[in-house]
Amino acid sequence: MDNPLLASVLKNFPDVQASSLSWPAGAESWDEKDLELFIGSGGFLKPRKKKVEPKKLETELPPASGSGTSKSGTNQPLSTPELPSTGKATSASSNATPKDGPEDMQSAFETPGFSKERSALTMPVRVHCEDTSPIGHVRLESLVAFCERIRSLALKQVMGVSLADLKEKKMAILATEYVVEIVGKGFRVLDTLRIDTTPEFPSAPLFPWHTNLFAEDGSLYMRGLFGLNLCQISDSGAYSGIDQKQYDVFAKDLKKWTNPDKTVFSRTQLRFFNAYSQAGAPFKPTSYKQVTYVVRASDCDMYNVLFQARVPSMMESCHPRLDAMAFYVNLRLSCRPGDPLTVHVFADEDSALFICLREKDPVLTAFGHYGKVKPISQEAMKCASIRLTLLLKYIAGGPKPSPCEDFDLSNI
Repeated sequence: MDNPLLASVLKNFPDVQASSLSWPAGAESWDEKDLELFIGSGGFLKPRKKKVEPKKLETELPPASGSGTSKSGTNQPLSTPELPSTGKATSASSNATPKDGPEDMQSAFETPGFSKERSALTMPVRVHCEDTSPIGHVRLESLVAFCERIRSLALKQVMGVSLADLKEKKMAILATEYVVEIVGKGFRVLDTLRIDTTPEFPSAPLFPWHTNLFAEDGSLYMRGLFGLNLCQISDSGAYSGIDQKQYDVFAKDLKKWTNPDKTVFSRTQLRFFNAYSQAGAPFKPTSYKQVTYVVRASDCDMYNVLFQARVPSMMESCHPRLDAMAFYVNLRLSCRPGDPLTVHVFADEDSALFICLREKDPVLTAFGHYGKVKPISQEAMKCASIRLTLLLKYIAGGPKPSPCEDFDLSNI
């Protein structure tokens, strides 16, 4: 990709290789802000196309309400949605947060509260039979859904806005990366988990959420990290990241719930693997195969795109291990019901790397651990993100890539 600004922007992203990203047509003319958005999101978010209007010789009148021109005269897309008001709250938020900082708020089932002692939004959740797995743990799909639930309810309680409200405004909150890891002992039906979560706001359009789930005895059962993006939906259904001004309006109330002790990301350090430790050894698979998976309606949500919680269960159809304990998921492109995916599976005794292609495009990658507690490492995450280009060349029939610090295919 030949953009004269690329080299200077990449200096702010020392862990990113430009060749690891799938650059779309027109990227050669992007400005610095466009490049930062695309690189910071790992290639998931693409800038909106700017409308070019002919210059007018006469003096223009000030724009009417709702027009697409800013005070500076910069042309903005006319379809830019108005953000929902954050000044109102639902009946669930009667304990409104004071301006000088959050205070304790009582939590209950389906009602997030706030623990000032733990600096976290918190809520109990009951484990039902459909949430359990044959190996005596809560299934990963349910754990991710629990984390999604407290975030959605917190938006409703703190901001007075639901995901349905956002959809009506042609906006969406999309997860592009997440990690979920079971670290505790087994679980029983109708036991209660306590969810603690706190967001970060490093830069538009990204806002990661740190999430821990605790058993009834107070021990840590699951830890997770979720990378969310505040997006706009075009008339064609395409997603683009919201700009910094709208991001700041959206985040204003939620910033009260951040925990400075859990800040990991920054405007120039947005890649997920920065939040995780190195294992000190590459992923060394001993088998490779490819299978076909057709995306089902039950895999998708109200936005008609893949619901992120479904990925571990989907991959169970491609690699029949029934004891998943941890997953890293990288959602790269939208996929919808009926989309056929060719899934390339690299596996060893207790781990598997999944690369899911729609024709030649990687729409989804994931890395799973099975059978025992084992943390997701930087090396595993890089195999499913910045190292993907090398693996795609091999999948397409190219030579086996040389071993590196993140993977070694010599045993295949």
